[in-house]
Order: sequence, then C-alpha cells, then structure tokens
Amino acid sequence: YTRVVFMEALLDRVRASMRGLVPATEYDKVYNDECVLSFDSPFSPGGLYVSLRTYLGFGAQHVQAASMRSGETLYVHLQKRRTLRPKSDAPDAAPTKMALGVEGGFSVDGPQYDESTEAALVLMPSGERVPLPCQELPEFVSTCCQAIVTHVGAMQQRKESAVAWEAETLPSKYAEELVQLPPHKKISPDPAAWVCEESGMRENLWLNLSDGHIGSGRRQWDGSGGTNGALNHYEETKKHFPPHGFPLVVKLGTITPHGADVYSYADDENSEVTDPKLAEHLAHWGIDVMRMEKTAQSVTEMNIAANESLELDKITEAGKDLAPLTSRGYLGLNNLGNSCYVNSVLQLLFTLPEYQTLHPAAPAIFATAPSDPTGDLPSQLAKLGGALLGDRYNPGGDGAPPPPPVPEGGEEGPAPEAAVAPRMLISLVGKGHSEFSSSRQQDAAEYLAHLV
Repeated sequence: YTRVVFMEALLDRVRASMRGLVPATEYDKVYNDECVLSFDSPFSPGGLYVSLRTYLGFGAQHVQAASMRSGETLYVHLQKRRTLRPKSDAPDAAPTKMALGVEGGFSVDGPQYDESTEAALVLMPSGERVPLPCQELPEFVSTCCQAIVTHVGAMQQRKESAVAWEAETLPSKYAEELVQLPPHKKISPDPAAWVCEESGMRENLWLNLSDGHIGSGRRQWDGSGGTNGALNHYEETKKHFPPHGFPLVVKLGTITPHGADVYSYADDENSEVTDPKLAEHLAHWGIDVMRMEKTAQSVTEMNIAANESLELDKITEAGKDLAPLTSRGYLGLNNLGNSCYVNSVLQLLFTLPEYQTLHPAAPAIFATAPSDPTGDLPSQLAKLGGALLGDRYNPGGDGAPPPPPVPEGGEEGPAPEAAVAPRMLISLVGKGHSEFSSSRQQDAAEYLAHLV
C-alpha cells in the first residue's frame, strides 16, 4: 500500500512536469552518449542523465546543478555496460587503398562488445526514479523516454562521420594547358630501357610529362627511395621556365589503360594529382597506355605497405620494461579519423599556464554558460581542461568506464584506455570552416591560428 501511494504521488509530479515535452525525432540532436560539460557517458560509473525537454546529457556530477539552472525536472538516466565478445578466428581483410573506416581501407574497429542498457525516468532535484519501461507512466511520457533511449547520439553521429576518411586525389590545375616541348625522343615501353638520367637508377622512376626527362624519386629519411633526380630536375626547369617550371611527372611502371600515379611538384599543389589528359600527354612521348602493363608498386600500395609494417620500435623504447603513465596530467586524446593535428594543438595549449587555469575555473564557467553549452567555446575548453588536468578519466577514476567482464573461455580485452575524444570541441571550432569541419588531414599551425 505504501509503495502504491508513493508511486501515485511520484506519477502526479511527472504529469505536472510533462507539459511542453516533444518526442525526439531523427532530425534532433540527442546527447545521450556524452555529458555536455564533462566526458562522462552512459558507461561511466554514474551513467548519464538526458533531459526529456532539451535532449542535453549530463553526468552525475553536473545534473543537479543543470536542473537547478534550467528548471528542468525530467531526465532519462542511462547506465550501460559492456561485455567483450569472443574474438573471431577469421583474418582481417587486407587494405587496398589509403583510407580509414571505409571499404578497402584500414579498419578503425576496436574490440567488439555486447552492450546492455538500464534506463530510468528520474525526477529532479529529488532524484526519485521510475525504472523503464513502466506501464503506469503516461503513454506520452513513455514515448518521449523511449525516443531518448533509442536515438543515435549526437557524438556517435560525429564519430561515424569523422572516422571515415579516404585519401583524395584531385585533378592538377596544370594538366589542362600543360606545356610539352617538341618530342625529341620516344620513351620505350620496355621497363629494361628506363634509367634515371642523373644517377643511373633503374627503379622508382618518374617521367616528366613536359620535357620527357626520366629521374628517380625522392630520397627517404632512412636512405631508401631514389636520389631526388626528378625533383632536382623540376627545380632546374623553374629557373628556365618560371614561375612554375614543368611540375607534372608520372611514375613509370604504374601506367595502365586505367591510369597511373601522377605527382605535381608545383609549390601550390605538391601532392599526388590526376591528369585528365594523361593518355594524350603520354602519347606525345610515344607511350600507348592501351599497351602498357603495371610493373611497379603504385604510391598507394607503397603507403599501405609502409603503414602495415610501421616499426614504431625505432622511435620508442622498445623492449624496455616501462610503466604506463596514467596519472593526473597524462590523459591522451583519441584520434578521430584525421584529428591528430587538432590533438597536437590542444595538448600543447594545455601545457600553458593560461589554459591550465580553465580547470579550477570550470565551475564558474559552467554556472554562467548559455542554456546549450555545446555551442559555448569557454565551456568546451573548460570541459577538456578538466579531463586533461584532472584524474577523473584515468583508469579507475570516478568517470572512467570499468573494464568489461570477460566472457567464459574468452581472452581478456585491451587495457583500459587513458584517453578522451573531444568531439564537441572539434565540432564547435570547425563549425562553418570548410576544412576544419571535415575529416581530412590539415595543418596544425593553421588550426592553431584559427582556434586562438
């Protein structure tokens, strides 16, 4: 009887607070996967509280203050747990292109988990709970709660767009009106006849499409590669044909009827490019693309091989018995597709005393933040400062998810990760910027200038 009376009183307070509620739709941003003022998530020990009215999520340490500021009283509490799935014996597919998170590219999938979710409707500021689903709740309130529970989170949407990246090769601006000197020689289709005109090398050779010069590729940091023959020749052409010289070269051995590796040495490109008139430009030097076969690794294949066999031992203390640093001030930032340039800048800034003051100032910043702090730069910087300079998200911290239990007969998963993903800050800083809002690689110095 006492419980019935208690539930009736609680449901009366829920009914009094339900006016103005609207179920979230697929067009709404629902922050049911990360706190807007911290990096707490449904997997954190305290779970996540999502407002039924604003769809903003708050960790256990922020929800009371948020409720008092906004007057919101109805929240869905989400508590999630992971269980590690047994590892599959099937080998991973080998990558075929320089890409992340797309078919044919490098996989970004981590360990696979099964997830369980417990949800409850919470009435603030008292903290009274109604486990979900509950048949006694008004049907409309149940619908609103279910929309919060099942919605794809705003940060998950950002994650899915960020981790998918593919190297983009654009047409060269010099290809359409490419200058070609009179064909004083014909290039043999026989690879045995190709040789660097400076060093005598017979591999990694590049043909200049403007004057027919054959030179070796760039010398790499470890002495491998070529002797810079093609690049040095380009620098000479700039002296005689200013300002751009003869910038387009094609890698011999990669020419097929379907295309070839083309590179532009021009200062305003200096990257792999495509040449829409490649067959015409090669025919000028006697090369019939329809009769050519691939005999050398493409740049993409070389990059994939280099990434697959990357020996980090050469730049780390490999073989030494090292203790990982996971204490206060040693939190990492997850790479979100191609956000390494962002992470470098943010880690640098938070070594400065001026930015370190954001950690103790966070409560005051949050108290004066606008109703939606996801669009407030001081709030998002204070959020990141609290994580980087505190110990809440280090393994075992109050906000760090516990390691998932291991299924019977399964292997243990990876060690708990001492890192957070600053998706809200990255999204805010990049908003409206054509490059920093994308998941393409960018320049760290340009990002720093944009941020500050």
